[in-house]
Amino acid sequence: MISNILRWSGKTLLALLILIVIAITAFRMAASIRETHTRAELAPPSGRLVPTSSGGVFVQEKGPADGIPVVLFHGTAAWSELWRHTTGVLAAAGFRVIALDLPPFGFSDRPGSYTRKDQAARINDVLVNLKARPAIIVGHSFGAGAATELVMRYPDRARGLVLVDAALGLTVATAEAPWIIQPKWIREILVSLTITNPVATKTLLESLIEKKERALPEFVAILQRPTTQRDTTPDIADWLYYFLGADRNAVSADRTAYARVKLPVAILWGDKDNTTPVEQALDLRTLLPPDTTLTLLPGLGHIPQIEDPALFNDALLKALGKL
Repeated sequence: MISNILRWSGKTLLALLILIVIAITAFRMAASIRETHTRAELAPPSGRLVPTSSGGVFVQEKGPADGIPVVLFHGTAAWSELWRHTTGVLAAAGFRVIALDLPPFGFSDRPGSYTRKDQAARINDVLVNLKARPAIIVGHSFGAGAATELVMRYPDRARGLVLVDAALGLTVATAEAPWIIQPKWIREILVSLTITNPVATKTLLESLIEKKERALPEFVAILQRPTTQRDTTPDIADWLYYFLGADRNAVSADRTAYARVKLPVAILWGDKDNTTPVEQALDLRTLLPPDTTLTLLPGLGHIPQIEDPALFNDALLKALGKL
């Protein structure tokens, strides 16, 4: 009797494992089938590629050419279009807005190396190419790492820094990327199940924001638009290796480096952020110069610029005015 139960349990477990493998394989194959489009087919005509030493960076610009430049760095799996409710407001206020796509996201070229140092060098090249005056650098979520790295490595490029729900990894010990994700095929499976999986987009977006109703079709479509480009899943899998722990040599990963920032800094943070909790904002402020300001955005989560654009834009404009 017991042997029969064990035998059937073993068969059930084996069947379950087979089904899981089939499902995972199907998601990876589906990603390959979807990812057949070119940048020319998908990228908005409002943007253009700006050449750098490591490929083109896709940029969307608004506002007067002689305005103070404001450079917008997006977060994980986003791209310049997610700032759409902010760029027009800043342009109307007289700023020269430069919203860019950090590779491998959006429509920038994907050179395969995505450390903060590499990203900072690319954006430095962009600003040189655009002949931009010293800019106010705005970094959101994971993009805050590259934004801060730019300010620290190329201080002449910036006149101020705004950090929005910054995912800087300063409250956890840095380490090598976990061994389980070192094989690229494993990272590709993870990406195909999440970032490039259209079934998961809305759920992932809802997990990041406090106002769940703001996971609107508009924003879901924006996030999905670049993911049907060729080789998106393997390209993001390359980035994932750096994101999950292999970028230990960034200046912005050093807690002691923040006290040496000579530019004015403002911090904007959703007070309901569960991805980078407010405790990280409070810690960050202690690392930066004493005149750093912290503005908590009531009732908002990790992506305040889409959760309440009016509230966020008002706070950002006030921060820019002080900078």
